[in-house]
Amino acid sequence: MEGTYKTKDAANKTGIPGNLVRKYSQILEQHGFEFNKVSNTRCFKMEDLRLLKAIHERAAGLNEDISDVVAAILQEEILQETQIPSAEASAMVKHTASVEDVSATIRQQNKKFEEFMGKLDTLAQLNEAIIHQNSTLISQNRQKDDKLDELMQQVYVKESKQVEMIHDLVHHVHKNKSKQDEKLNDLLNHMYKKEAKQEEKMGKLINHVYKKESSRDEQLMQLIREMQETKRMIAASQEQTFLKSIRNMFVRFKPEKASSRL
Repeated sequence: MEGTYKTKDAANKTGIPGNLVRKYSQILEQHGFEFNKVSNTRCFKMEDLRLLKAIHERAAGLNEDISDVVAAILQEEILQETQIPSAEASAMVKHTASVEDVSATIRQQNKKFEEFMGKLDTLAQLNEAIIHQNSTLISQNRQKDDKLDELMQQVYVKESKQVEMIHDLVHHVHKNKSKQDEKLNDLLNHMYKKEAKQEEKMGKLINHVYKKESSRDEQLMQLIREMQETKRMIAASQEQTFLKSIRNMFVRFKPEKASSRL
């Protein structure tokens, strides 16, 4: 649109920072002032730029609330449009002259304000860098969280499999233990039976040994009796032989005695 300016162009044209252009425009709209708009974007005319510049200079030179300044300037604009009396017009001209007298101070303040805005821009860039870094860290943390969730899922699956394996192992051990207990009971029964047979055999053997010992004792006593009988018979025989020898001696001695007498 010819003869109109966007916010950035209006700021360059008037020397007013873009954020203040937006602020003044919003306050003007709150007081009923209307701007031309294209696609919901303000389009400033030269009269609008003059009004914005007046507001900026008045706000910088006076210690008044910006809303009061805007209201006063709009009131002045209305008075000018309705052809206000000459006395009031001359007073306004004098007031405008006094405003121009402090324009140098305003320009200095504008310069300081621009420096301040430059620092704000630097801070905004730093803030954007920090936000970008934080976004990167958040993205990395999300990736780590996703990996951690995946790892926890894997651990959960492995734990489930391990629990299932342990359950199967316990079941297998219990089953094997039952079989082992059965085999052990069979082995113990076999050993008990074998031990009973061995005890039976041992009892028979002991009885046999007792019987043999009894028989041997009887045989030994019989042998002792036979030996005693033999000794007795030998003694009797020896006694008879001795007596016979003595008798023979007496018999032999008698004939010899008889012959000597002859």
